[in-house]
Amino acid sequence: MTAHQMYDQQVLTGQAYVDDSKLDVRYRTHQLYTVNPVDFGRWTLERLSLRGDERVLDVGCAHGGLLREMAQQNPRWGALVGSDLSPGMVAKALRQRAGGGVLWFVGDAQVLPHPQATFDVVMARHMLYHVPDIGQAVREAARVLVPGGRLLAVTNSAQTMPEYHAILDRAAERFPGIGRSMEAAGRFSLENGESLLGPYFESVQTHTLEGTLRFPAPQPFVDYVGSSRALIMRPGSSDGEWHAVLEYVRTETESIIDRQGCLDVTKITGAFVATAGP
Repeated sequence: MTAHQMYDQQVLTGQAYVDDSKLDVRYRTHQLYTVNPVDFGRWTLERLSLRGDERVLDVGCAHGGLLREMAQQNPRWGALVGSDLSPGMVAKALRQRAGGGVLWFVGDAQVLPHPQATFDVVMARHMLYHVPDIGQAVREAARVLVPGGRLLAVTNSAQTMPEYHAILDRAAERFPGIGRSMEAAGRFSLENGESLLGPYFESVQTHTLEGTLRFPAPQPFVDYVGSSRALIMRPGSSDGEWHAVLEYVRTETESIIDRQGCLDVTKITGAFVATAGP
């Protein structure tokens, strides 16, 4: 994964997130293979201690699952609005709008089409590292928040999933089409997020959640890797090269599981709650 691929809008909207199929593979993997799983969407919302009548904007909402759940559980929100850079993601959100109560639009986090002081809460969940100008996106989030409003920025540690990255880095030594997997990990992480948010907010709190993915067989791990082709392989790589990469990943995973009984992958993720000034 190169840093450029991480925020190239054509790669993101035309390949990695053209729809929710690849993202759903990763969602399901975390749901099925996490040891002692936590409802992560609920965990992030609990960092905010919401009243339930706030106006909420979810920037980079993907297929909108969290907003739909919020709407179904509470009809009293001041407003629920979801935006995503991918037209395919927003189309999926519109098709699944059971329960109603949410407005959806295609939009860029760097240029929000809302007046100043429109929302009580802005959520940016696992997406700021995909934005070309992170500072501009954070500035926009601060602009549309009311005084005392809060930004919930969810991201990973730059050190998350080291076992996953170790396998990909070994693959990169054999296959020149793979970028170094940790190359882009630090664009917006638990380690540097406070320094990136701090200039635009009065205070920033950091919340960390650790966990473990446990793979008892190779195929779910291979599928997880396979869902990220657009972010792993350099542009121009062939299907044959990608197939060879996945076969190498399968062999490495089988070897680890044969020795250890399973492949454990350490997760370190979390959230920042940044409060806007008066």
